[in-house]
Amino acid sequence: MSVHTAIVSWRRSEEADFPARAYSRAHQWEFDGGAIVPASASPSVVPLPYADGAAVDPEEAFVAALASCHMLWFLDLAARAGYVVDRYLDRPEGILDRNEAGKLAITVVTLRPNAIFAGQV
Repeated sequence: MSVHTAIVSWRRSEEADFPARAYSRAHQWEFDGGAIVPASASPSVVPLPYADGAAVDPEEAFVAALASCHMLWFLDLAARAGYVVDRYLDRPEGILDRNEAGKLAITVVTLRPNAIFAGQV
Protein backbone atom coordinates (compact mmCIF):
# COMPACT_ATOMS: atom_id res chain seq x y z
CA MET A 1 0.00 0.00 0.00
CA SER A 2 1.13 3.57 -0.60
CA VAL A 3 -0.31 6.91 0.42
CA HIS A 4 -0.37 9.84 -2.00
CA THR A 5 -0.97 13.38 -0.84
CA ALA A 6 -1.15 16.90 -2.18
CA ILE A 7 -1.80 20.33 -0.76
CA VAL A 8 -4.61 22.29 -2.42
CA SER A 9 -4.70 25.93 -1.36
CA TRP A 10 -6.92 28.92 -2.19
CA ARG A 11 -7.36 32.36 -0.67
CA ARG A 12 -10.20 34.85 -1.15
CA SER A 13 -9.11 38.25 -2.42
CA GLU A 14 -10.23 41.41 -0.62
CA GLU A 15 -12.36 42.59 -3.55
CA ALA A 16 -14.18 39.27 -4.01
CA ASP A 17 -17.94 39.22 -3.49
CA PHE A 18 -18.17 35.69 -2.15
CA PRO A 19 -21.96 35.55 -1.53
CA ALA A 20 -22.52 36.67 -5.15
CA ARG A 21 -20.12 33.92 -6.31
CA ALA A 22 -17.89 36.65 -7.83
CA TYR A 23 -14.56 35.28 -6.63
CA SER A 24 -11.51 33.77 -8.28
CA ARG A 25 -11.35 30.00 -8.57
CA ALA A 26 -7.58 30.16 -9.12
CA HIS A 27 -5.66 28.10 -6.59
CA GLN A 28 -2.58 25.89 -6.48
CA TRP A 29 -1.66 22.24 -6.09
CA GLU A 30 1.54 21.40 -4.26
CA PHE A 31 3.10 17.94 -4.45
CA ASP A 32 5.62 16.16 -2.24
CA GLY A 33 8.43 16.47 -4.77
CA GLY A 34 8.14 20.26 -4.63
CA ALA A 35 6.14 20.80 -7.82
CA ILE A 36 3.62 23.62 -7.55
CA VAL A 37 0.93 23.67 -10.23
CA PRO A 38 -1.37 26.64 -10.85
CA ALA A 39 -4.92 25.32 -10.91
CA SER A 40 -8.39 26.73 -11.48
CA ALA A 41 -11.90 25.82 -12.40
CA SER A 42 -12.26 25.33 -16.13
CA PRO A 43 -13.40 28.41 -18.06
CA SER A 44 -15.99 26.09 -19.63
CA VAL A 45 -17.51 25.64 -16.16
CA VAL A 46 -16.83 29.00 -14.47
CA PRO A 47 -16.65 32.07 -16.72
CA LEU A 48 -13.64 34.35 -16.98
CA PRO A 49 -12.43 36.33 -15.05
CA TYR A 50 -13.34 33.98 -12.18
CA ALA A 51 -11.44 31.08 -13.79
CA ASP A 52 -7.82 31.15 -14.92
CA GLY A 53 -7.60 29.75 -18.44
CA ALA A 54 -3.81 29.34 -18.19
CA ALA A 55 -4.05 27.08 -15.13
CA VAL A 56 -4.71 23.33 -15.02
CA ASP A 57 -8.31 22.51 -14.24
CA PRO A 58 -9.45 19.36 -12.40
CA GLU A 59 -11.03 17.90 -15.54
CA GLU A 60 -7.80 18.16 -17.56
CA ALA A 61 -5.80 16.86 -14.61
CA PHE A 62 -8.11 13.83 -14.36
CA VAL A 63 -7.76 13.09 -18.08
CA ALA A 64 -3.97 13.56 -17.94
CA ALA A 65 -3.70 11.31 -14.87
CA LEU A 66 -5.62 8.50 -16.61
CA ALA A 67 -3.46 8.83 -19.73
CA SER A 68 -0.28 8.94 -17.63
CA CYS A 69 -1.28 5.78 -15.72
CA HIS A 70 -2.03 4.04 -19.02
CA MET A 71 1.33 5.09 -20.49
CA LEU A 72 3.30 3.90 -17.47
CA TRP A 73 1.46 0.55 -17.55
CA PHE A 74 2.14 0.20 -21.30
CA LEU A 75 5.85 1.05 -20.92
CA ASP A 76 6.22 -1.52 -18.15
CA LEU A 77 4.46 -4.20 -20.21
CA ALA A 78 6.66 -3.43 -23.23
CA ALA A 79 9.86 -3.55 -21.15
CA ARG A 80 8.85 -6.85 -19.53
CA ALA A 81 8.16 -8.30 -22.99
CA GLY A 82 11.57 -7.20 -24.26
CA TYR A 83 10.42 -4.35 -26.49
CA VAL A 84 12.26 -1.01 -26.50
CA VAL A 85 10.00 2.03 -26.71
CA ASP A 86 11.72 5.19 -27.97
CA ARG A 87 8.76 7.58 -27.78
CA TYR A 88 5.18 7.63 -26.59
CA LEU A 89 2.58 10.29 -27.30
CA ASP A 90 -1.05 10.43 -26.27
CA ARG A 91 -3.62 13.14 -26.86
CA PRO A 92 -6.41 12.07 -24.51
CA GLU A 93 -9.81 13.70 -24.52
CA GLY A 94 -12.34 13.81 -21.71
CA ILE A 95 -15.99 14.74 -22.13
CA LEU A 96 -17.66 16.80 -19.40
CA ASP A 97 -21.37 16.10 -19.62
CA ARG A 98 -24.35 15.46 -17.42
CA ASN A 99 -24.50 12.00 -15.85
CA GLU A 100 -27.67 9.98 -15.16
CA ALA A 101 -28.28 12.04 -12.01
CA GLY A 102 -28.05 15.26 -14.02
CA LYS A 103 -24.73 16.26 -12.43
CA LEU A 104 -21.70 17.43 -14.39
CA ALA A 105 -19.10 14.68 -14.62
CA ILE A 106 -16.37 13.40 -16.90
CA THR A 107 -18.46 10.76 -18.66
CA VAL A 108 -16.00 9.50 -21.29
CA VAL A 109 -12.20 9.55 -21.60
CA THR A 110 -10.69 8.56 -24.94
CA LEU A 111 -7.00 7.68 -25.04
CA ARG A 112 -5.05 7.93 -28.29
CA PRO A 113 -1.66 6.37 -27.54
CA ASN A 114 1.04 6.25 -30.20
CA ALA A 115 4.22 4.36 -29.38
CA ILE A 116 7.38 4.39 -31.45
CA PHE A 117 9.58 1.35 -30.88
CA ALA A 118 13.36 1.19 -31.39
CA GLY A 119 14.13 0.23 -34.97
CA GLN A 120 10.65 1.23 -36.14
CA VAL A 121 10.47 3.44 -39.24
